[in-house]
Amino acid sequence: MKTIKKEIELKGYTIVKKLFSKNEIKDIFSSYEKNIDYCIKLIKGKKNIDNLDKKYLFLKKKNKLLKSRSYDLSKFHPSIYNFALNKKLDKILKNYFKEEFFLDLPQIRIDDNKNSFILPPHQEIYGQISQNIITLWAPLSNVSKKKGTMGLIEGSHKEGIKRHHFYSINKKKYHGVDKKIIKNAKFKYLNLSPGDAVLFHPLLIHSSRKNISNKIRWTFVARYNGISGINYLKSLSSPLRIKQKVK
Repeated sequence: MKTIKKEIELKGYTIVKKLFSKNEIKDIFSSYEKNIDYCIKLIKGKKNIDNLDKKYLFLKKKNKLLKSRSYDLSKFHPSIYNFALNKKLDKILKNYFKEEFFLDLPQIRIDDNKNSFILPPHQEIYGQISQNIITLWAPLSNVSKKKGTMGLIEGSHKEGIKRHHFYSINKKKYHGVDKKIIKNAKFKYLNLSPGDAVLFHPLLIHSSRKNISNKIRWTFVARYNGISGINYLKSLSSPLRIKQKVK
């Protein structure tokens, strides 16, 4: 456990192999597939689609709004919280924080080869609840350079908060590190299997690599916020989330 904390402090992240079991991953997929099945039934769609990837892409094609709403609801399914509060993970987090911490924004991330939500390189501090935060990124399917994966600049967390700007993606604004800052930076791309997990520091500069395969990349993301870094409790004028100080 001490090694995990030291590695995050040194490199900005740690990789925990086989943190999640096959059954836990199966429960995540099962709950989401039932969600998609119900939505396909609502639009009187095909009944013989044989896997989740195809079902998701079918719903996305036939009714993009319903697909988005089914995804929104997936964040509230009990399987999501069971996964995010895995016993082994809970033990790691308690050892890391040594104080009360709060779960925020647990969710599945779905990336097909349209790569509609590939975010610019950024730090995980703006928009969060606590300055003392650890983010979990866990593949539910194999990830690689071809299928898309997490890219990071090892050790970048030691350089403090970087200047960010807003970038427009699909008519929405997302913050990202000033491109000049990372112009010559070397990104490390991770090859991981289902059940593996990355825990990383909020100031680690990271991004997603595009999925250029014909399969969906499924990942799970959650944030854990230490109570000592929550200004919302210390100042009555502070908002719940850290304001995005970007241009």
